[in-house]
Amino acid sequence: MQPVAVVTGVGRRLGRYLTDQLLDQGYRVFGQYHTSRVSASGESSLHLTQVDFRDSQALERWCQQILALTDRVDLLINNASLYQPDADTAADGMVQLTQCHQIHLQAPYLLMMHLNGRLQHAQGQIVNLTDIYIHHPNEDYSLYCATKAGLDSLTQSWARSLAPAVRVNSIEPGPILFLDEHSAEYRQQILARTLLQVEGGLEPIWQALWMLINNPYMTGARIPVDGGRSVAKL
Repeated sequence: MQPVAVVTGVGRRLGRYLTDQLLDQGYRVFGQYHTSRVSASGESSLHLTQVDFRDSQALERWCQQILALTDRVDLLINNASLYQPDADTAADGMVQLTQCHQIHLQAPYLLMMHLNGRLQHAQGQIVNLTDIYIHHPNEDYSLYCATKAGLDSLTQSWARSLAPAVRVNSIEPGPILFLDEHSAEYRQQILARTLLQVEGGLEPIWQALWMLINNPYMTGARIPVDGGRSVAKL
């Protein structure tokens, strides 16, 4: 039977890459994007839906669409992320905090609650994408780090509460893919404090995910994929 994956944040970068790899492995993928849409042309196994996770009702409608179309979910990947430096004012900061909470905590929670029955039926698994900064927060990205740390806490709680039927793990990316706005100086500074001193790229995250998919004896694991940055001086 064709395995089914639900993936958030498929419009660009890591989410798009992971989606392509899952399709190559024969998965049927239900993908959420916000603004950057990946093309589904010619791909019958890819179901794309625009969902703004700041709207809980839109998220619930998406869950109902998934439930109507499949009786199983083998894999839920919570990848959607809002990576922004902290706002300069309290008013803007409160807006940003709310959005980080909605994307990093509320959306994964609601997806788990709505899809839990399908995950249980398939004896599936949840993989949450967190960040190595949950252990050593970046003071300029405190709201991002705090809510990603909350997702890590949910991961550990779900690993306990959903066992033994559903496995729950997390992957903690490090400097895998710089943003276009990152200067050469910034990139050099980051890589100088990364043991392997290279930008990782997206494939190592897929390799970690594929290992988790295929290892039935792992739950509650935190997998850093960061070139050794988390054990170097951040």
